[in-house]
Amino acid sequence: MFKRFLLCLLLLTSLVACGGNNSAQVPAPVEKTVDGVTLKLTSESPLSQNTDQTWVINVTQNGQPVDNADVYLDIDMPSMPMGQNKPLAKSEGNGNYRAQGIYTMGGAWAVSVFAEFDGKEYQASFDFNVPE
Repeated sequence: MFKRFLLCLLLLTSLVACGGNNSAQVPAPVEKTVDGVTLKLTSESPLSQNTDQTWVINVTQNGQPVDNADVYLDIDMPSMPMGQNKPLAKSEGNGNYRAQGIYTMGGAWAVSVFAEFDGKEYQASFDFNVPE
């Protein structure tokens, strides 16, 4: 009976270890501060190719939400430029903006966040690896 228990425990442990596949995980939010403006990028879905992706961009200046910005993403694969992939973000208030786009294939991608307000543009770039 004890051997059966150990065998089941070993099998369960193996399944849990295999289930930790990064392709099914939503990446942690990332942020950068440029000239007092913080651009925070949060993905709402796991990194996946040819699947609609939704991002929330939070824009703050000196800790205060910015609601009057024009915000867009520039999604690019540096090793293989994919053409124009620049979804516009819609304001949701409290410094939050939502954009939708797609990673067209697996590999290394750069997502640049642009926010323009008060006559100045702020930009931050983040790197992601989309599973193939």
